[in-house]
Amino acid sequence: MLRHISGFLVSLAVFLGGMAFIGAPLLERRLTFLPVAADPARPWTPPPGAQDVFFDSAPGVTLHGWYWRADPAKRAPITVLYSHGNADNIVPFAPEAARLAAAGFDVLLFDYRGYGRSGGTSDDESTLVNDGRAAMDYLVRVRGVPPQSIAHYGYSLGSILAAELSVTYPCRAVVLLAPLASMSIHVSLLFPWLPEALHGLARNRFDTIGKIARANCPVMVIHGDRDEVIDVAQGRAVWAAAREPKRLMIISGGPHWLGSAGNTHVDAAVEFIRSPHS
Repeated sequence: MLRHISGFLVSLAVFLGGMAFIGAPLLERRLTFLPVAADPARPWTPPPGAQDVFFDSAPGVTLHGWYWRADPAKRAPITVLYSHGNADNIVPFAPEAARLAAAGFDVLLFDYRGYGRSGGTSDDESTLVNDGRAAMDYLVRVRGVPPQSIAHYGYSLGSILAAELSVTYPCRAVVLLAPLASMSIHVSLLFPWLPEALHGLARNRFDTIGKIARANCPVMVIHGDRDEVIDVAQGRAVWAAAREPKRLMIISGGPHWLGSAGNTHVDAAVEFIRSPHS
């Protein structure tokens, strides 16, 4: 009897392991990317001061964004590339992008694949990175923006992309808002009972800590101490991994969506982008 029970348990473990191996990537994608596509029946109008821009990320995959010019007559000395979070699309992030533009920066806020008016499907970290590189290519090749004058501004999921781009290209500054330290650390904090060996089932590493130490420009980390999605400990860990010069801003009572707590984080980011070495 015990032999039959033992055999059953082994078979059950193998079955559950196989289901985890097959189902984990699908579940991971559905939890990581929560796009809201634009409704074709309700055409979008760019916010005041912004214009529609389109650029290709892969054959047959065209991305959409909004581009603000601080001065329509000339390029601003600093351009901000805004990489937004994993949910919705560029619409709720537009007021913050407009505030950055009002501070005197040109700003590109764009949607990843499958978000808003962007084509394709966001599958994993590689498609996210490719979309970010396409945005950089648009700024540098089409708009003639020197990469060293670009400040990367990444929120939540976008912080992973901002960190990656700050390593891949020269840059002026990188601002990470509510950043993820890594997928493994995130899973450990959410599910401390889950064996670390199972973290390897994740397709995405999202290793912000490993990247940010190699950033080509000064780093600022902004995090709310009441973040209900990504614990503030992750933001502190990312800041600790960065090289000097660096800056840390912990917002007392700040939730994951920092915009709901006011604009102090945007104003602090503006100051840092203007004088990242001070």
